[in-house]
Amino acid sequence: VHTFDNFHGSHPNVTPMQHTTGTLYGDTVNGGTHGSGTFYSVDASLKPYAAMVPAWGKVRNSVGLLGQGLTGTKSVSLNGAAATFTVISDTFLTATVPDGATTGPITLTTPTGKLVSNQNFHVLPVINSFTPTSGPVATKVTITGVSLMQTKAVKFGSAIASFTVVNDKQVTAIVPTNAKSAKITITTAGGSALSTGFFTVTP
Repeated sequence: VHTFDNFHGSHPNVTPMQHTTGTLYGDTVNGGTHGSGTFYSVDASLKPYAAMVPAWGKVRNSVGLLGQGLTGTKSVSLNGAAATFTVISDTFLTATVPDGATTGPITLTTPTGKLVSNQNFHVLPVINSFTPTSGPVATKVTITGVSLMQTKAVKFGSAIASFTVVNDKQVTAIVPTNAKSAKITITTAGGSALSTGFFTVTP
């Protein structure tokens, strides 16, 4: 626990930020040697972790990972899926989102142990095509894309459709009774994807 007195600072100015070592850092408005505030740290016994830059992306996108002791990293995985990676320095490496990856934590196996991200990496879905492109209510539509395994919802415009996840690259959906001609949206644990073309609802 940090002691906020005039010498060690008073009136914390910002929400403390956690370094990848686990240490918390912040600053104060007043106090310190010259009375104009201090920069302080707190050891709250938090574990080291890997920070992601950014925390979302599509398959084959690159993600940066910040941490400590990354030289000699043996493996990187995204929610269990092995990723290729390049160590840039002892505190930074880049990894490529692998095919079949799902939204979840990133784990680095380093010479000193495992580092796990402090939040989930969100794998963004993609809709490449769908067939047929038109049909009446109750038509079964096959949607093809990438990162569809964690699909939570399918919509034709604003109309919610029932669906079945076939695999990571394919979902089938039934045109709902209240559907109108519109684009198709798929929402997964990682985000949402919108089709480029319209599905036309016929009589």
